[in-house]
Amino acid sequence: MNTQVPAQKPFISRIWTYSLEMFPVLIYLPYVIALYLCLNFVTQAITSKSIVLDINGVVGMVTAFFMMLQMRTFDDLKDIEIDKDLFPERATPRGAVLKKDIQIISGVSFCILLATNLIYGEKTLFVFSIMLLYAVLTFKWFFAEKYHREHVFFTMLTHQPLPIMINFFLIHTALASGWVYEEFEFKHFLLLLIFSLPITAWETSRKIRSADKEDEYETFSKLFGARKATLIPLSCLLISGILSLYVGFELGLDFTHAIATLALIAYVLVYYGRFLLNPTNKNNVLKNTSMIFTTLLFFNLLVHTLLITNVTINL
Repeated sequence: MNTQVPAQKPFISRIWTYSLEMFPVLIYLPYVIALYLCLNFVTQAITSKSIVLDINGVVGMVTAFFMMLQMRTFDDLKDIEIDKDLFPERATPRGAVLKKDIQIISGVSFCILLATNLIYGEKTLFVFSIMLLYAVLTFKWFFAEKYHREHVFFTMLTHQPLPIMINFFLIHTALASGWVYEEFEFKHFLLLLIFSLPITAWETSRKIRSADKEDEYETFSKLFGARKATLIPLSCLLISGILSLYVGFELGLDFTHAIATLALIAYVLVYYGRFLLNPTNKNNVLKNTSMIFTTLLFFNLLVHTLLITNVTINL
């Protein structure tokens, strides 16, 4: 039975609440810009030593943002009933945002994704279609919801390919930029790891808790223990940082790129290491640490790539 309290505020106000609490644009928008521009420009730089920003780049950027929003709404819609019991303070359980509001946001996002790629993304439409189909399958729990909800590690294994597929698509929008649609090669696979592993790190970090904060919600810390679970995102971030150093060396980036990257690796080691040694709630800043590391890692790679590469705008 639906016990949700109807929201008294108008639709626009409820959407604003959603944007503040569930999808903070001021946090996610810089992340998307850093992710896409860096992934696009670095892909082109290691492929042809030049950068072209054309309609394929615009398609990629729009798709990156609305796929992130789409995934957020999918998660919220899947967990509405669970949130009522475990997280009553969240916007939807307390009635500040209605289920139909999230459905509208999700539907609009889906339409924008389709329209953008059908009209302007002809070159990468096949890769986009596979990515979107996989996203829909994750929303449907691959038609095995009960099993997925009871096995969080299996859920991670089946759902984590989605961010990888999104980045794979974004790399292809970069390869499609300019006059020639370049082929996907091993060096692009390394970029795929650099940009996908931090997402896995963030997803696992937000499901790690100190022992006193565990509840009925199944987390990686409950499954493996806080210390062992922390090694998963830590490993992902360290590999991403090391590969970023390698790509920077291959591109011939200034030595300041390596210094900044090493500083970010040290930052991760300090805060994840602190939680490893003393897994208390006070020390659990893993989710924010992974987000800050990821955003700065991407911006660092982007800025240094722009310093050595000419950019041509062809819109």
